[in-house]
Amino acid sequence: MSKIVYKFGGTSLATAENICLVCDIICKDKPSFVVVSAIAGVTDLLVDFCSSSLREREEVLRKIEGKHEEIVKNLAIPFPVSTWTSRLLPYLQHLEISDLDFARILSLGEDISASLVRAVCSTRGWDLGFLEARSVILTDDSYRRASPNLDLMKAHWHQLELNQPSYIIQGFIGSNGLGETVLLGRGGSDYSATLIAELARATEVRIYTDVNGIYTMDPKVISDAQRIPELSFEEMQNLASFGAKVLYPPMLFPCMRAGIPIFVTSTFDPEKGGTWVYAVDKSVSYEPRIKALSLSQHQSFCSVDYTVLGCGGLEEILGILESHGIDPELMIAQNNVVGFVMDDDIISQEAQEHLVDLLSLSSVTRLHHSVALITMIGDNLSSPKVVSTITEKLRGFQGPVFCFCQSSMALSFVVASELAEGIIEELHNDYVKQKAIVAT
Repeated sequence: MSKIVYKFGGTSLATAENICLVCDIICKDKPSFVVVSAIAGVTDLLVDFCSSSLREREEVLRKIEGKHEEIVKNLAIPFPVSTWTSRLLPYLQHLEISDLDFARILSLGEDISASLVRAVCSTRGWDLGFLEARSVILTDDSYRRASPNLDLMKAHWHQLELNQPSYIIQGFIGSNGLGETVLLGRGGSDYSATLIAELARATEVRIYTDVNGIYTMDPKVISDAQRIPELSFEEMQNLASFGAKVLYPPMLFPCMRAGIPIFVTSTFDPEKGGTWVYAVDKSVSYEPRIKALSLSQHQSFCSVDYTVLGCGGLEEILGILESHGIDPELMIAQNNVVGFVMDDDIISQEAQEHLVDLLSLSSVTRLHHSVALITMIGDNLSSPKVVSTITEKLRGFQGPVFCFCQSSMALSFVVASELAEGIIEELHNDYVKQKAIVAT
């Protein structure tokens, strides 16, 4: 019997009405495994709880309880919200939050949502078994961004007695060798779903979200963006890594290893279809075409010229970046010049300025703030003719343009932030919408 894994994100669980839709889907389709995120906004509240003063934590706790109690009231089912949230009470007494405390606190969101969805399905006559994520997602010792130990997970999986037709599992969380709660990182519920799929040898993963698939560009930026019927894993990986927020990048690896297709669709309009992500792209083109665009705002670009000043070259620059915990979004090295992009939401301006001071000791270093990263995903985009064509088009916009040619499937540019949406719109209209060849 084939196994299918369903995953529902936080927006799919944001209200009582949404939870009813989710439970309708589960009770109708009866998937083998259901993975759920925390209710939308709850993880952010739990992060706020950790960073607040003792007095402020009481207020945040009331917000967390209130959000869940309102949903339970509208669902009209008995559910012990206060029993769950009582796990936070000890943290009203001591201010210090360790990494282990942080993981335990944030895991509450998924623990509650899994229990709540299970309770609602039970009232509709479908009893989901409960598969504790901490007994299945086994990881290293990092509390905030743990890495799964796949060999250990596979060995443990074969010892499980899974006798029920359908199970619910918390996303985002797992446990280390000591049995302590760990987190897979924000967005990790997607990762949980595909890891379960790999372990169970599932035939399909369905990601239910608030949009019906992957689009040629974020519809919030380009109103007439089009849904993409299918993508290869590599194309999806590039999109996810460079700004597309629908899927969490690491979640693709288990399905890539096991050859399991992913279907992305809407909880609220599933009949409109979605996007398939396959091991092999069935719509590959031998002409240079752009299939989709992604945009990352709030970036900074740093160029390092070590031609004259005796810097140890790329190896020394990489060493400095690593020693300061800086992982660039993108990097290119050419003719004794290294250029890299940093995400301002991850790396503070103060940390960037300190890095530039260090690099300037042995090189000519320039830092550009207020830039955006535009990435084009498609086929055969690495030729000089394609790069030249796109660069020439961008010359019509005032402001600096830096090019990063990554692979035949991905071509990125760094542009002035205020120009980014205009550039995206022109590229989308000229190449994506028209399905036009970029260069002949």
